[in-house]
Amino acid sequence: MNRHLRRVLVLSAGLFVAGLLINSLVNRATCSYYGYQTDRETKYAAFVGCMAKVSGNWVLRSELRAIQ
Repeated sequence: MNRHLRRVLVLSAGLFVAGLLINSLVNRATCSYYGYQTDRETKYAAFVGCMAKVSGNWVLRSELRAIQ
């Protein structure tokens, strides 16, 4: 029983880490594509999100409407 539980925990942890990596790659690709579409310089900051350079300052993409 102990081996079975250990395998399940390792598999669950592996799937969780794989999910985090896939999510990060998708977010980075989305941010990069936004920069391509709008011809703005963009970067993806972990734990923050997609940021765009506006007037020399880095601003969260989600807050661009408030600035413009």
